[in-house]
Amino acid sequence: MTITLKPEQEQVLIEAINSGLGQTIDEVLDQALAALKSRLPQSRPPDESVAAAARRLATFGKRRGLSLGELTIKELLLESRP
Repeated sequence: MTITLKPEQEQVLIEAINSGLGQTIDEVLDQALAALKSRLPQSRPPDESVAAAARRLATFGKRRGLSLGELTIKELLLESRP
């Protein structure tokens, strides 16, 4: 892949290197891409399913000693809807 940078983009990379944020253009670009990646919406892992998430949620309170009293999670969700 060939990328052509605008002069102002090239200047930002040079300033990043000069300020010690990276030693090479590759390092600075790797950091910039990592920052962008961290802002991307997180997708669910392929093996994750709604049923598996519901099972984990159902046991969450028990594992941590929490209680909803007599309410079930389903009732609590229905109660929270307008």
